[in-house]
Amino acid sequence: MDLWYAFRQGDEAAFQQIYRLYARDLLNYGYKVTNDVPLIEDSIHDLFIELWQSRANLSDTDSIRFYLFRSLRNKINKTRHRDPFFQASDIDTVHTADDFIIENTLIEHEQREQVQRQLRKSYDLLTPRQQEALNLRFYQHFSNEEIARIMGVNYQSACRFIYSALKTLREAVRIFSWGLLWIGLEGFLTHIQP
Repeated sequence: MDLWYAFRQGDEAAFQQIYRLYARDLLNYGYKVTNDVPLIEDSIHDLFIELWQSRANLSDTDSIRFYLFRSLRNKINKTRHRDPFFQASDIDTVHTADDFIIENTLIEHEQREQVQRQLRKSYDLLTPRQQEALNLRFYQHFSNEEIARIMGVNYQSACRFIYSALKTLREAVRIFSWGLLWIGLEGFLTHIQP
């Protein structure tokens, strides 16, 4: 990976490019790990300072993004465990053909909004680990194996977080059609980012 190699060799432009490429994603991911905004911002700041300071000692990586997500999560967790004050939170008209098309579109839109509202309520009831796993899988597009490694759990646990969260969401909105669930879930997952 040329960018990572250049950064490790002390190339400031490569370091700045890494920051520009990943800082926003790290911030969004941090919101899934904790709701403590100053902790997230401080952790990202500290992460990049430590990266620069220890660049010569860093190992190769197949994925800069994976490396940074995992490092951020570890840094947030270490800070939380050291801080004794930290507490976990988390019409009535004649219709033309066009009218029917518009009405059906509005109905579909309203149904989607209802699904989105129900999914939001149900999502808020998931455990923080389930929320994190869903975010990593559907928004950040990590594989289940990568999710397990980022979250520091075994593969089966990561799969269980995702499966149980999806099962809870499906049951909560009582959707009989998988197609409708995935349409609603896809739209929902794009709107849960801060």
